[in-house]
Amino acid sequence: MQGASIAYAKKEILPDFDFHVNQGEFACLTGKSGSGKSSILYVLAGLLKPTKGSYTFNGKPVYGLGEIGLGKFRKENIGFLFQDFRLLPFLTLEQNIHFPILFSGKPVPKKHIHSTMEMLGIAHRAKAYPREVSGGEAQRAALARALILHPKLLLLDEPTGNLDESTEKEILNYLITLQKSGLTLLCVTHSNEIMKHSNVHWHIEDQKIEIKNKSRKWAK
Repeated sequence: MQGASIAYAKKEILPDFDFHVNQGEFACLTGKSGSGKSSILYVLAGLLKPTKGSYTFNGKPVYGLGEIGLGKFRKENIGFLFQDFRLLPFLTLEQNIHFPILFSGKPVPKKHIHSTMEMLGIAHRAKAYPREVSGGEAQRAALARALILHPKLLLLDEPTGNLDESTEKEILNYLITLQKSGLTLLCVTHSNEIMKHSNVHWHIEDQKIEIKNKSRKWAK
């Protein structure tokens, strides 16, 4: 994003800023509530057009694609783990994870769904509905859904905010594994553990965003 501004109801939240994430990075984004962290995720996901400036993905402009083009861009490139999970209550966990495949036009083997659930430790809850599982299990199902179409960029909004310390560590270890496999991650967080293990840390303060810390080495 270059020379970008984000506004709601004509009120600028973030004016005239630059922001970038390199391929293969595990980047985190911090700042106070209402500072614009989630808004940046929405812009990067192709869900919120900046009021000015440009957003390019792999060197190609995103917001000149039109609605059909934006939909294709999201399906082919973006995985999004929302803070409130957004699991459909009338579908089982397995069906929620399968749901994006219905609109993708891509054949995804059922064994891939099962292996993803097994890796995240929720295979035994495949037939359970969101109301029947714990917050941690719902979180893992939402993460599995975000990954099911093999995105190039995974956006995470407070992925461990409601989890206990042990579960947070398990999710963090899985995210690090994803990065080491080549996936690019951007995580909005207040977690010191995620900040410590990410290799780029962006921070928003007083309507300005800047790199607070970075290391181009892989997270360990």
